[in-house]
Amino acid sequence: MTDKSKIHFSPDLNIRERACFETGIKLGALYHILCGIPISSDEDVISSLEKGIEKSISCQPYVKQIKITLARHLINGKKSDEFDYDEITGKIIRAQLILEFEQVEITAKIDWVEELEYPLMFIEKIVERK
Repeated sequence: MTDKSKIHFSPDLNIRERACFETGIKLGALYHILCGIPISSDEDVISSLEKGIEKSISCQPYVKQIKITLARHLINGKKSDEFDYDEITGKIIRAQLILEFEQVEITAKIDWVEELEYPLMFIEKIVERK
């Protein structure tokens, strides 16, 4: 398959850099789609959100695999009254993405890092096939 978008990128960009760029776009989209969504501690609600967003992100170019896990122990909202719900924040999101661009495969994650008090997006592994 020919990369039709290649003409829009600097010719100085190598495939490893482009793969990292594509990965960052996917992680940023995933994070910002999820943040702020109303949620309750109901397992059906949680798993439906995980699966729905996984399917959505998997539609994006170069995504080979995506797994989202929301930290259930951090979700409040038993729906004891109309106003009893929580919302998704960076502390709740755990995700792993595998992206393949040409001969480069990247495994990247979003995870809450307690010592940073931050939902870090990072590349865990890069594999280049010759």
